[in-house]
Amino acid sequence: MSDKPFRTDRSDEIYKRAKNIIPAGTQTFSKGVTQFVEGFAPKYLHRGKGAYVWDVDNNKFLDYIMGCHPIILGYADHDVNQAVIDQLELGSTFSLMNELEVDVTELLIDKVPCAEAARFGKNGADATTVAVRISRAVTGRNHVAYCGYHGWHDWYIANTDLNSGIPDFNKQLAHSFTYNDLDSLEQIFKQHPDEVACVIMEPLTVLEPRDNFLAEVKKMAHHYGALLIFDEIITGFRFSMGGAQELTGVTPDLATFAKAISNAIPLSAVVGKKEYMFALEKTFFSFTYGGDCIGLSAAKACIPKLEREKVPEHLNVVGTKLKNGFNELAANHGLEDFIECIGYPCRSIITFKGQGKYNDLEMKSYFQQELLRHGVLWAAYHALSWSHKEHDIDITLQAYDAAMEGFGKIVKNNINLADQIEGIPVRPVFRKVADFNSYTREKKV
Repeated sequence: MSDKPFRTDRSDEIYKRAKNIIPAGTQTFSKGVTQFVEGFAPKYLHRGKGAYVWDVDNNKFLDYIMGCHPIILGYADHDVNQAVIDQLELGSTFSLMNELEVDVTELLIDKVPCAEAARFGKNGADATTVAVRISRAVTGRNHVAYCGYHGWHDWYIANTDLNSGIPDFNKQLAHSFTYNDLDSLEQIFKQHPDEVACVIMEPLTVLEPRDNFLAEVKKMAHHYGALLIFDEIITGFRFSMGGAQELTGVTPDLATFAKAISNAIPLSAVVGKKEYMFALEKTFFSFTYGGDCIGLSAAKACIPKLEREKVPEHLNVVGTKLKNGFNELAANHGLEDFIECIGYPCRSIITFKGQGKYNDLEMKSYFQQELLRHGVLWAAYHALSWSHKEHDIDITLQAYDAAMEGFGKIVKNNINLADQIEGIPVRPVFRKVADFNSYTREKKV
């Protein structure tokens, strides 16, 4: 194994300052040291352009994390940045409303099938939580059926092991069901008759819906008097301009968007049918930065550019090349029983199967380490952007080829995998998870 081809002195120096004054050492768990090979990986990024980032030690990496998915055009996109700069010259937040609130609402109504009205927040958990609140206000019920990951608020995170400080009653109100398993959803309705306010779910993540699953979920939710909410924080503008609902033809009652809506300038939205959205005239959702113009100006520039440049189509092209190329390499190296690239091309994920011989997180750690060695920043998923071009995919496949060659030698020679990891292996964010329903263990927190 060659020496690490980059230095992390400055990263390590900053982290020494941070770890005793910032709880967990980070603002976002999935960006912290537990999610990267500690002692090998860089810890702090300094700048980015397009699909590339530079850390504080000036090491350059091709990025597949992209800020945990929101950077859909690329780092420092000129058009979005210019819109934000122009707005800053006018002012960021005002004492009265701003026309941008109407402009971006009209954009969403034009693009998203279920959108007849919109309200804005600053992150995805704002939007999912107010969507649940709307459903409770409309139905007069308290229970929630969920499938997927929906953010940090009490109603959802109570059922994980990071629930300290959350009142216990929240655990009794939220119930998980399994993707592509209608019986698991109906069981919730039967166990809590006339009590379920909504079904909230990530409509598409890794698994493809089988047997008209999404349409059947909608039918079941309405049959039992609940609203259907699509959490499109990731799928919105990535899988299709109108999100998963446009792609699948299943229109929910409410939907939530963030991430790609504004190329990572903080903004989120809850949209839906007027008859439900206007419950917010009596249900409180209001805060100082709700109409902040910076995120709105970014969205007003970002959404038309996504359509103009046919970004979802581009993601499908480069993503297909990457996914197919990975799986061909795995087959060539005889590793298809251990590793596989799954999911939709626009957002694929690497699965690790230790086959009783290797720890999955150690496998992930080894591949992450070797990709970093070859200049690729990676956390087992591909958050592709418009800035990822075909030559970047070629670079990535070369890095995967080298990593697979190394792992193949470990398998062939029965080498202890842990001994090949040059630092502390990746650790899980959640140990007791809120049943992520056969989706993936790669969460977006």
